[in-house]
Amino acid sequence: MAYVHDIPLPFLKSCQQHPIYPRRLVDRSRYGVPLLEIFDKRFQARQRQLNLFSPDTIFSIPYWDVSKAGVVDQAILSSEQQLSQWIGDEFQQDPRSPTKVLAAKPDPQCRYIFLPSRSSVKPLELTQNALKRILSYHQVAPCLLDFLYCYGHADGTETESARFSGLRTEKTLRGSNPALNIPALNRSGRRYQMCYTLKGVDLKTADATGKAIIDKTWRTRPALIHHQFDIEKGTQLWIIGDPLQGIQNLITEHIHEKKSHAARYGTFAQSFKSSLDSHLLYAQWACEGWRWHVQSLEEIFDKITDAVVTPGTHPQGNINWMPEALVITQLREEYLLDSITALDSNVAILNRLGAFYKGLIQDPAWPQAELAAAQHCVSEFVSQLEEYTYDMGTHLKRARLTAQRSKDRKDILIQHLNTQNASKQEAYTHVMWEQQQKSGIDAVAMKVITVITLVYLPMTFVSTFFSTDVVKYQDSGSNDNDSTSASSQGSNSPAERVSNLALARFFEVSVPLMLLTFCLAYAWYKWEKRGINARERSFSEKYTV
Repeated sequence: MAYVHDIPLPFLKSCQQHPIYPRRLVDRSRYGVPLLEIFDKRFQARQRQLNLFSPDTIFSIPYWDVSKAGVVDQAILSSEQQLSQWIGDEFQQDPRSPTKVLAAKPDPQCRYIFLPSRSSVKPLELTQNALKRILSYHQVAPCLLDFLYCYGHADGTETESARFSGLRTEKTLRGSNPALNIPALNRSGRRYQMCYTLKGVDLKTADATGKAIIDKTWRTRPALIHHQFDIEKGTQLWIIGDPLQGIQNLITEHIHEKKSHAARYGTFAQSFKSSLDSHLLYAQWACEGWRWHVQSLEEIFDKITDAVVTPGTHPQGNINWMPEALVITQLREEYLLDSITALDSNVAILNRLGAFYKGLIQDPAWPQAELAAAQHCVSEFVSQLEEYTYDMGTHLKRARLTAQRSKDRKDILIQHLNTQNASKQEAYTHVMWEQQQKSGIDAVAMKVITVITLVYLPMTFVSTFFSTDVVKYQDSGSNDNDSTSASSQGSNSPAERVSNLALARFFEVSVPLMLLTFCLAYAWYKWEKRGINARERSFSEKYTV
């Protein structure tokens, strides 16, 4: 094998020390060592928390390499050994010179690397070491790590992926680090790179278990896009985080492996234009589906709240509103607000992308020989980009109008529920009043029975007690002094006598006993009432502000 000279030693060390990316980037002074350490610590913490990477048994990295002649090399890497052989980052150094290596593999004219995932909440289908090897070899800016944290959520929620967005750019058009000028790898070091997110939307046809979904359920699809372009060599790199392979399928049609694409990458101008075309392809992907998604949300809100606005026209007549209707409306409104956030971020990112390219070709360091062609390409690019932003802006206005209308209708629904609850409360109060009236009548009856019982209970007790033989005032053989006999009856008939002493003793015992019973009952009543009042005061002091 022939030796390839002048592979800078800092670059070789950076590739060898890829497990500690981004701490060993070649151009560390651009970011500062403390900042790179922050990136690394945050990455280690977040990747454990989010379950960001798949186990070693799941490894899938699709790639497309396009040569200057337009020939496409397409494959899927299924192991780190295949990855190492593909990018060629295991340089064999010449023992006589540390800057000489065996046959380094130059970069193609255009390279696509995909980071697939089965959904935005599933782990990436590669290992942490494989990702760091790719990023170290291509000297990717560390900001890309922050864009990965919308994937792999352990709790299965898509909140971060739906709401996070951003765009980071970096230009090195002059005064580049000499260690990044590597002609053997088809690199000049003069480049710009960017990282941004776009969000598309599509109709979900199946749930996580594969079961078909009949109702219209839409999902937001976030895409991570990293791009590098060398302004001397015209080479370009794309690293795309692509859940469900939405963009990957578009690129497959855009750059078919069975066709020649020399007209797209043969010259610098063609390569630059093809990079702008790729941006437009992603913008088109992000724009598709939003019209039907917003229309679906409008239909759902109308179905829920039409009867609120025109209750008399409802086929069921008067509606008994349930609190669940308010909950459903609130959840749909929150989902709509997330969609508005996604649309708003798409518009802002595409506007910022057009502004970046306008400023890029105005930089004096841009190759002057390619300036006229680049200006024409950027002019067409910005013009078409504005069409996509206008379309998304229209969908955004429509979504905001729907959100405002749903808010207004939700307020009306709350008023209906309050009125309905008030009517129910009034009916409930009437029923309670009737029950209280019946209870009052029953209480009066019980009070009468209680008084009568208290009056007769002592007398009953005394009568029963005196009817026994415990106390005797006369016997069966009483003399004539204690009684009056009837002259009409014979000598053998029993005598009928009334004992004044027994009657006196009856009242002497029963009346005081009856009064004692009343006193004990009254004392018991007062004692119970005092306990109730004490509990009421305790409750009032505890819960009254």
